Amino acid sequence: MTCLIRSQSRQKKSEYAYVTVFFTAAIAIIMSLVITMFYELRDSASRMKTVCSVDTGLTSAFGEYNRQLWEQYGLIFVDSSYLSDSSGMSLSEEHLKSFINKNMDESRLGLLGGKDLLKLECTNVETTGVCLATDNNAASLKHQAVNLMRYHYKIAYIDKVLDWVNTIEAQGLSGGASYEEAYNAAGELNSKYGVDYSGWLPSDSGGNSLSEDYIAPWSLLNKVAYSGNISTTRVDLTSYAGRRNLNRGNLKYDHKNGPEEYFFLREYSMLKCGNYINPKSNSVLSYQTEFLVSGKNSDPDNLLSVIRRIMVIREAANIMTLYSDSVRMGEIRSFCEAVCTLLGIPAASELLAAIVVACWANYESITDVKILLKGGKIPLIKDSGQWITGLESALFGAGSIEEYDEGLSYEDYLRIFLYLTGENKLTQRLMSTIEMDVRKTADNDHFRLDNCFDAWEMRITVISKLGPEYTAVRKRRVIE
Repeated sequence: MTCLIRSQSRQKKSEYAYVTVFFTAAIAIIMSLVITMFYELRDSASRMKTVCSVDTGLTSAFGEYNRQLWEQYGLIFVDSSYLSDSSGMSLSEEHLKSFINKNMDESRLGLLGGKDLLKLECTNVETTGVCLATDNNAASLKHQAVNLMRYHYKIAYIDKVLDWVNTIEAQGLSGGASYEEAYNAAGELNSKYGVDYSGWLPSDSGGNSLSEDYIAPWSLLNKVAYSGNISTTRVDLTSYAGRRNLNRGNLKYDHKNGPEEYFFLREYSMLKCGNYINPKSNSVLSYQTEFLVSGKNSDPDNLLSVIRRIMVIREAANIMTLYSDSVRMGEIRSFCEAVCTLLGIPAASELLAAIVVACWANYESITDVKILLKGGKIPLIKDSGQWITGLESALFGAGSIEEYDEGLSYEDYLRIFLYLTGENKLTQRLMSTIEMDVRKTADNDHFRLDNCFDAWEMRITVISKLGPEYTAVRKRRVIE
């Protein structure tokens, strides 16, 4: 009996041992599974936290765009110098790393006693690609400017400006009025008859080119504008983007320019830049659009160059009108015949007539420009009823100024000249103008467009104090 009881006791203990072993193994397996799930959960949480922190940090980094560049020119670029005189992307990398780490820091939330369970830290941000505002002849800058104008622009106005440009080219007005006949006539009068009429010829007229290098004499400016109100600002262009060596990015700009962008960029320039009629407040150059056209380093030189260009067109158009006006040409011939008869050289009347035509067209053109600079309008090509001056006023400097309700304004001529300005020259001058104005604002003394970017590609390294390391590769552009 005793043996039977002992056998049953041993059997029960054996069964208990199996159960113990089973539960021990089960608990080991479950603990392994729990621990594995915990590590996987922590890894997934760390990855998610890294992704969210990086993306939020990038949004914060691009939110640090230059405010003056946006307010004055409607452009969104991040200034990698952050109002300092440094270059390169090191400060932007530090800013982004700081933003990422702030997003990863859970101790500030006060949860779980302020403990950071993931213990993540961004240790490195490495720039692998960047697109600067000045890269590829300021391609990204022009793209932003064009996008701005798409919401603003009256398409019908393009056709009107193109009509003006086509008229100028078709009629040969951009080549200016040819005074060769008048000067030849003056020389012949002197050689044949001993009469010197060269002093009658317009000293500020003539030429057959809208040369960018030509600066008209001050005497012309004194004739058409109030010199006391003219800005005398002069700048050193070598310190601005259009003339200095630029930093270069390495991201390819893949936007394809459409034909409409040629027009939109010029309208953007008219919209954002001041001119003689409507100067921009708090700008360095008062005549910014004139600078875009002429590229001189001072306000008076730029204004003189534009006025000279207008004079070239006006004189060519006015000579065309004058020769087609039989009444006024009859008046000129009668006057010249009378003068030459009194001088005893009636055969020289035709030579004198060529000189008088040049003088009258010049005086009419000076009157036109005076009207334009007062904010008035002048028809591109006048008919006989739109002629302003008389022969007496042209010869003796008398007469009044009339105004028209229709025609081209001074700003319309600027717009025409912008359309005739080459893309590269316009872009370089526009970049210099933008830098001038932004540098004039508080804390932007060192502003450079070639430190500004709107596309950034980087490799970000994040480590956990618990062991794992994560790498995130991102590319962000202001305008996708």
